[in-house]
Amino acid sequence: MSEAGNGLPLRDVRVLDLGQYISGPCAAVLLAEMGADVIKIEPVQGDPFRKWETGKMSATFVAFNRGKRSVVLDLKSDEARERLFDLVGTADVLIENFRPGVMDRLGIGSAALRRHNPRLVHCSITGFGSSGPYAGMPAYDGVALGYSGLAGLLLDPDDPRLRGPALADAITGHSAAFSILAALLDSRRSEEGAYLEVSMLGALVHFLHSAVSKKIVEGREETPYLRPHSSQAYVFIARDQRSVLIHLSSPPKFWEGLCRAVARPDLLSDPRFARRSDRQRNYEVLRAELAPVFATRDRDEWLDVLQADQVPCAPVNTVGEALDDEQMRHLALIDVLDDPELGPLPRIRPPVHWNGAPLQPVARAPQLGEHTQEVLAEVASRLTGDGGRDSPEADLEVVEA
Repeated sequence: MSEAGNGLPLRDVRVLDLGQYISGPCAAVLLAEMGADVIKIEPVQGDPFRKWETGKMSATFVAFNRGKRSVVLDLKSDEARERLFDLVGTADVLIENFRPGVMDRLGIGSAALRRHNPRLVHCSITGFGSSGPYAGMPAYDGVALGYSGLAGLLLDPDDPRLRGPALADAITGHSAAFSILAALLDSRRSEEGAYLEVSMLGALVHFLHSAVSKKIVEGREETPYLRPHSSQAYVFIARDQRSVLIHLSSPPKFWEGLCRAVARPDLLSDPRFARRSDRQRNYEVLRAELAPVFATRDRDEWLDVLQADQVPCAPVNTVGEALDDEQMRHLALIDVLDDPELGPLPRIRPPVHWNGAPLQPVARAPQLGEHTQEVLAEVASRLTGDGGRDSPEADLEVVEA
C-alpha cells in the first residue's frame, strides 16, 4: 500500500489515476495528500510531462504526481486492459482527462468500468464536456481561460499577454477533487457509484462567482480593474525596484492610516478623495499622486511604516521569497527532500492543520513503472484470496522503467 495513507482521512480510498498533463493528475494528487492510495496508470512512454523539456523528471510532473504509485499498462493491449479491470475491481475512484470518446474507443468506457465495479466513482475531465458544439475541440489551459472569461479579467487591455501559472488546469483539478469527495460520500451511503463529468469551461465559470453575479444581478461586466478599484488595492514600486501591495478595502481607518504613513494628510481634505466612491472614481489620479512617494524608500522600509499604521499591505514576493517567509515556515507547509537519485524535491502539505497539527507530506513522485509488480501482486493476491483466477503476472506484458 501507499505510504501516504497512514492515519490520514482517505486512507481507505483507492484511486486509479489515468490522467496526464495537469488537470487529472492535480485532482488525484489532492486526494493523495489526504491519504488516498493513488495508482497512476501510465502508457509505455509515461505521462508526457514526466520529462517535459528537461530529459529528467520535470518539476511540473513532480508537482502533480507526489504520493502516487506508478504502474505501466499499454491500454491498447487486451491483456493490459484486463489488468486494468482487475484494478478497477479494487478501486473506489478512477480519474481520466481524455478527450470525449477515447475511453470508449479503448474499450474502457464508463459502462465497461461499471460492469467490473458498480460502486466506482468515475470522474471524466474534459475541456468543454462530452456534448455540445465544442465537445470535440482540443482544450488546453489558455483555451479554457479564453472561453470562460477569466483571461479577460487577467489581461492588461493595453498589453494583452497571458501571464502566470496554469490556472485553468489547477482550478479544474480542485473542482474535480471536490466533486469526487461528494460522490464518494454518496457512494458510501447508497452503495452505488457515479459517473462525473467536469469540464474546464464549467470549472472556470463556476470559479468566477462574483463576476457572473455582477453581470446577472447588476448588468455590470467585470473588467480587469473593476475589483482593484472597488477594493482600493494598489501596487507601488519602491526605491529598490521591489513592489508593495496595499489593500484598503472599505474601512475609513485604512485610508486615514495610509495618509499618515506617507505623510500626506492633505489627501484627507482633497475633494477628489473625500469619500470611498470618490477614491474609486479617481483611482488612477490617486495612484499617480502616491507613486512618487513610494519611490523614495525601499520596499521593506515601507512595509514597516505601513504596518505601524495598521494599513493592510504585503510585499509582492517572488515564489522563492514566499517560501522563505517566516510565516510560511511557521505554518510548516513545505520542506525539501534531498532524494539521492532525483535531487531536491518539494514536500508539500495541504494548507490545513488537522486537530492542531499539519498533515504529513506524501511520498515523492514515482519513477515510471516503479510500482508495477508491487501493485499487480496485491491485486493478484486479492483475486486468489477471493477464489478467483491465479496471479496474472505470468501472462502480462508490462514495460517497467
